[in-house]
Amino acid sequence: MSRLSYRKDILNCDLTKFPAVIYLALIFFISRLPFIALGFSAFTNPTDQDVLAVVNSAYLLRYDHTYTVSRFPGYPLYEFVNALFIGGGWIATNTATLVVSFVCVIIFARILNLFKIKNKALLVFTFAFIPIIWINSAITMDYMWSLMFIMLGVYLVFLGKYPMAGIAIGLAIGSRFTSAFMIIPLFFWALQKKEKIKDIMIFVYSAMGTALVVFLPVFYKYKLEILQGSGFLSTTPIRNPTSMITGQALGNIAMDLFGLAALIFLIFSVLLTFKNKPASKNKDLLNFCWLTIIIFTLLYFIFPYKVAYLIPIVPWSIVVINENLKKTFTVIICVLLLLNGIVSIKVINEEKLPAVKFDSGIVLQNYEERKSASIEQSIEYLESLSDVIKK
Repeated sequence: MSRLSYRKDILNCDLTKFPAVIYLALIFFISRLPFIALGFSAFTNPTDQDVLAVVNSAYLLRYDHTYTVSRFPGYPLYEFVNALFIGGGWIATNTATLVVSFVCVIIFARILNLFKIKNKALLVFTFAFIPIIWINSAITMDYMWSLMFIMLGVYLVFLGKYPMAGIAIGLAIGSRFTSAFMIIPLFFWALQKKEKIKDIMIFVYSAMGTALVVFLPVFYKYKLEILQGSGFLSTTPIRNPTSMITGQALGNIAMDLFGLAALIFLIFSVLLTFKNKPASKNKDLLNFCWLTIIIFTLLYFIFPYKVAYLIPIVPWSIVVINENLKKTFTVIICVLLLLNGIVSIKVINEEKLPAVKFDSGIVLQNYEERKSASIEQSIEYLESLSDVIKK
């Protein structure tokens, strides 16, 4: 076998088959092991102190048998599931998220297989190790749990299993309520495929019905307070759209989601291939991907607080890049996306002149921050919760 054909086989390897899936699992889990024991990651960048609210909710539910939402309007499915693991501390809760995250990777690989996407091994590996997924796959938070149910629901819709897909999306809504917006691109997909209206409505009803059932504990305790407590009008910067799309919001996308090098090369690649872009055989899939990206990007700019809100667009963005750019460009962008976790490039002003500075990537920075502070602070927080329960 020539080197060229061997490289081609590597990029298109099916990572869901044995023994490739074993190798993928080993690399995935070993790469996260150093993070699992480093506390709840509530005190580091780019993770945040919402983790403390999640821990608080789980701890009270397990030991005081009192259900309290971590944040309004409630994330009941993850709050109840997390209560099952909180007895094992952050090692148990972080590991649970890790397992769920690997399931996301496998489902993504199955979707790529379903549409016979080229370079699928490269795309799966990029999805598994892009920094935003790497960091959030080893913390006590609901982002990856929601994504798993989203990915499962999308996969089932692509297979035409609409009732089961609706249940999966309903569970995603129970994990993060913004997952409800996935109904729109999936509804659009079904219309593209000219599915029966009956099947489409079964999907919608099963999704909303499942979500309502999961939210029953929230409705029972808080009633209409879930709308008042969410603070939508007070926390949404909808009245200041100019500042909303500038500054930190765009900076988070540039640095934490893509990385400066990958973003610059992506723009460069798009300009070069604008007129001569490769023809994709998966136009319906691309339409679905673009609609999903647009919806969740708009949601991020309505609530431009945490780059993790963009996690639902990550798999579909990777597909769009692969299907719209030349293979060489796709490979380079994927490599740069992965390198952003190890090495970061920043533009700083030194003596009124811009200068390029190399620093540790965001994955390494997150590890160092968690290692230096997260464990001690996590212990103190659990002890404070224990004191509250005793009193």
